[in-house]
Amino acid sequence: MKGLIRVFWLLIIYSGSSLAGESEPEAVALLKKTEALMRSSASVAVYQVDIIRPDWQRSMSFRSHDDMANNRFRMEILSPRKTKGTLYLKVDNILSMYLPKLRRQINISPAMMQDPWMGSDFNNQDLLETDSLINHYSHRILQREGNGDQAIITIESTPSATAKVTWKRLIQRIRGDGIPVEMEYLCEKRANRRMTFDQVKEMDGRLIPTRWTMTPLDQTGKRTVITLESIQFNVPLSDEIFTPDKSK
Repeated sequence: MKGLIRVFWLLIIYSGSSLAGESEPEAVALLKKTEALMRSSASVAVYQVDIIRPDWQRSMSFRSHDDMANNRFRMEILSPRKTKGTLYLKVDNILSMYLPKLRRQINISPAMMQDPWMGSDFNNQDLLETDSLINHYSHRILQREGNGDQAIITIESTPSATAKVTWKRLIQRIRGDGIPVEMEYLCEKRANRRMTFDQVKEMDGRLIPTRWTMTPLDQTGKRTVITLESIQFNVPLSDEIFTPDKSK
C-alpha cells in the first residue's frame, strides 16, 4: 500500500479502535495521531511504484481515491499502457478488480488474497487489512528513544484471538509527532516483511513521508518502492467514483 496508502496509504493507515480498552492509551493515542496526519475524510493521490528484483525492475503509476468516512477506496492504474485503466475497488469490505477492456468486474476470492498485488511485495490481503491495524490488534509501547516530536516510539501490536488477519505481530516505530518511521510484519508461517518511511516533505499543507519501501526479510535484492507524487486531503468524492462503469 498498509496506501495503496488508501490504497497504498493503504499499508500505513490506522482506524479508530473498538479494542482500545485492551491497549495502552498512549500507544493508541500515537496511532491516532498518525491516522490524523496521513489521512482525511476523503483524499485523492497519485503514486509511482517501482518493483525491484535482482535481475529486473518494473515501474507503474496509479491514482487512488480514499473515502475513509465510508470505508471504501478506488485505485486506477495510469501506466504502463498494458494495464492502464485497470481498477481495484473496495466497497463494503469486498475487494474487486475491474478490467475496462473486457468490461468485466472480478471479485478477489479468499484463495487470491495472498497473491502478490501487481507482482509487487504487497498482496491483495493488504488492501483489506489496513483498517484492522487498530480494530483487531492491541498495542503497547516497547521502547522510547528521545523526547518530544523527534522521539522514536516503538509499539508492539498483537491481534485478538478472533481477528481474521494475516500478521501475528506488528512492530511499529513512530516519531513523537506522528510520522511513521518503520513497520515490521511478523508471522511464523509467512515470510516476514519490513516497510520503511522516508523523504518527509510538505504535501497539501502536511509534513508527511513521501516514500515507502517494502522489503521481504527472507529474500535478498527484492523490494517495492512507492513514491507519493501528489495528494489532496478532504476532497469531496461522489458515489459514482466507486462504480466501475462510471469511474471517471
